[in-house]
Amino acid sequence: MKTVLSSERTNVLKRYYVMTKEERKNIILNFVDNFLADNGYPPSIREICRGTGINSTSVVKKILDQLKDEGKIKKANQLARGILLNREIPILGKIKAGTPVISEENIEGYVNLDTLTNIQNSFFLKIEGDSMKNINILDGDLALIRQQNILNNNEIGAFRINGEVTLKRIKIDKNKIILRPENENYEDIIINETDNFEVIGKLIYVLKDFRDK
Repeated sequence: MKTVLSSERTNVLKRYYVMTKEERKNIILNFVDNFLADNGYPPSIREICRGTGINSTSVVKKILDQLKDEGKIKKANQLARGILLNREIPILGKIKAGTPVISEENIEGYVNLDTLTNIQNSFFLKIEGDSMKNINILDGDLALIRQQNILNNNEIGAFRINGEVTLKRIKIDKNKIILRPENENYEDIIINETDNFEVIGKLIYVLKDFRDK
């Protein structure tokens, strides 16, 4: 008996078969990520099939194995819902110029954050100095920055001013932009029209390392 597919599913399958191998991996990876965020637990193989329009469980298993080999997921083969994302976030050193580039030569290491969600397009910056010490952001801390070019008033973020990168609280007063430190020993930074100014991203988390301290 011939199986009749809905037009929507047929279109999904057509798109799937013309995709590259990397595009197929990304579709499954994004589905797993969204499923975890929505439900709090990982999807089964069959749920991945239904959610991505891939009709073969063996194809999904093969792609999951490839993702595991690449270090992008973790799999507990004995569990029906044994898929977890390998949330390794790169640590970037001080950025001197240009947009943050997550490439091998700029990465000092990785931090694995299996418990966090919605951290795509993020990177760590290592804090230098004590200008934010009043809110317990200290020299040597790792600040998780989500890349975005707009921040709301009073949010903390990473900014580039004339080639230098700093972590400050943004204050927007009418047409004036002020970057405010959280330390009375430092003065506000007022952004002028002549300044080369860029919002790099928003502060999401701060990680502290108390080893040997």
